[in-house]
Amino acid sequence: MKIALLGATGRTGTELMSQALDAGHEVVAYVRRPDALTSREGLSIVGGQLDDREALTRALDGCDAVAVALGPKISQHNAPIMATAVPPVIAAAKANGVKRVVVLSALGVGDTFANTRYPYRFGCRTFLAANFRDHVAGESQLAGSGLDWTTVHPGPLSDAPRTARPLIVDAKSGTKMPRAPRTRRSDVAAAMLAMIEDPATIGKQMLLTSAVQVA
Repeated sequence: MKIALLGATGRTGTELMSQALDAGHEVVAYVRRPDALTSREGLSIVGGQLDDREALTRALDGCDAVAVALGPKISQHNAPIMATAVPPVIAAAKANGVKRVVVLSALGVGDTFANTRYPYRFGCRTFLAANFRDHVAGESQLAGSGLDWTTVHPGPLSDAPRTARPLIVDAKSGTKMPRAPRTRRSDVAAAMLAMIEDPATIGKQMLLTSAVQVA
């Protein structure tokens, strides 16, 4: 499978890229700074801005799916990243006949706030609020796009090896996630990669945490 990846220079995107290449997939990394990535077999690096529809359309040529793993730096927590990126992704995917899009979001974004517990939900309404509004602004456009989309909603991210059985569940199940839903980027990357080929997740907001205790 040939996967277009946005966010390949971020920590989660780097993990996703590595896992995809290790699994034998081709990856087209669409990045602002091509020099930030090292070439390896199966990887194509394409430079471009998030709002450049023409460049993104060229990058998606021949791809089977799109994975979006964008996230702001701490200093850019108010930046409209998803609101900027999602419309060009939709347009480029449609131009190339690419149906499958999997987008990294966060637990507490939009309707998934109902799946949170205190104290994490306090952060959703305070210091995470601006970033979450940006996610909603971008992701809300997927529903009417005609694409086979999935959004993935992990808790706070950390770097560590994959866990054996992370908790992955449809937000509409009503499951309340752990009070401290810590999530490993390696688990997120593996889940996103699996969901690309899992039609059961199409049109769903999928919750994810490596901390599986929810009682």
